[in-house]
Amino acid sequence: MPIKHKKLKLSGTRTKWLKGRDTTLRGTPTRINPQTVNLLADEVVQMVDKMHLDISSQLTKLFSSPTAKNSIQTTDKVASLEKTGMVSGAAMDASISSKAISLTDKLVSKWTRRFSSFGDLWTQRMIGVSEKQSAKDLGKSMKKLSGGLTIDASQISAKTRDKMLASADQASSLIKSIGPQYTTQIKEAVARSITDSSSSFEELQNNIQSMLSDKYKTHKNKAFNVAKDQTKKTYTNITASRMQEFGTGEYIWRHAGGSQHPRDYHRDVLNGQTFSLDNPPIIDKKTGERGKPGDAYFCNCYMEPVISFDNKK
Repeated sequence: MPIKHKKLKLSGTRTKWLKGRDTTLRGTPTRINPQTVNLLADEVVQMVDKMHLDISSQLTKLFSSPTAKNSIQTTDKVASLEKTGMVSGAAMDASISSKAISLTDKLVSKWTRRFSSFGDLWTQRMIGVSEKQSAKDLGKSMKKLSGGLTIDASQISAKTRDKMLASADQASSLIKSIGPQYTTQIKEAVARSITDSSSSFEELQNNIQSMLSDKYKTHKNKAFNVAKDQTKKTYTNITASRMQEFGTGEYIWRHAGGSQHPRDYHRDVLNGQTFSLDNPPIIDKKTGERGKPGDAYFCNCYMEPVISFDNKK
């Protein structure tokens, strides 16, 4: 059974013009400002920077300490004795291992707590920014569609609020997970570096520094992309909910362009086609997933609201 939505109110001039016409009215595109998206994502990256500097500083201090150096030297001596058969089954001095475990456990706990708090605060800001721009952009689009009527798009219905809460929950969970994921991987990597050490103090230090650099680059990029993706998804979900409430559930799929790795299917097939929010198209040919612009991971596509009229029937 088709879903019923209220119809968008049109101006008298627009109504007269439409009489007897078979046409499609196009509003202005609804797309969150890329600069706004980047600014919000930068806030998350700054938090990752703080975490990296803290962890790097403390681990560098530990592995530059006499304890670390003595542990390696002890291992060198034991290794020589093993070769002569005087001792066997020796391992690195437990002191550096125990200190590393203690330190990384504290870092995991510390940054898990900090990202838990930060995730909630960042999500609140992101939701507020996305909601306000959605209202502004959709109000502009509705004014064009209606023929000049000023429509207040800032009202938040129960349905739209539910969409906002769902978006907030997902975004908050993903941002919060950055801290524990990063620090847990650091902890595991530190343990491997100690266990797999070739008994060279300089090599152990280099391995630790290289590992920290690699993990930082990976998680910094991931944090930036996740924050951008969640901001765009939140904006699109709020906008889509309001569009349906205003009686404009149809849209033209617009491909953003500019991506280094565009989805060919989105660019060559979906782009420029008209779809309904009540009957979304397939957005992933491999999985058969259906959705709207922006639903796919890192999708930059957006909607251009339209109203179709068939008055010749």
